[in-house]
Amino acid sequence: MSWLLLLIAGLFECAWVIALKHSSGFTKTVPGVLTVLFMAISMYLLALSMKQIPMGTAYGVWTGIGTAGVVIAGMLWFGESKDVLRIFFLLMIVLGVFGLRISSR
Repeated sequence: MSWLLLLIAGLFECAWVIALKHSSGFTKTVPGVLTVLFMAISMYLLALSMKQIPMGTAYGVWTGIGTAGVVIAGMLWFGESKDVLRIFFLLMIVLGVFGLRISSR
C-alpha cells in the first residue's frame, strides 16, 4: 500500500508543477489554488508512504516520478524538446527510480 501511495504522491507532484505552469506566476486564481492543493496532497501522501518506505528511497522515487512525469508532460503538451539525448537521460531517471524500488526490498 505504501508504494501505491508513493506513486500517487509522485503523480500529484506532476500535477502541481503543471498547475504552477498554468498559474502564470500565481496570477491566475484557479491554477494557483490547484497548485497549492496538489502540493499539499503530494506531501501528505509522501509522508504516509514514509511510514513503511525508507526516507531516502521514498524521496528519490517521489522526485523521480515527478521529474520524469513533468519532462514527459512538457514534451507532449508544452512543445518541449524531444531530442534523443534528452529521452536517453529521461530513461536513466526511470531506471534509477526502478532501481531504488527493487533495491529497497
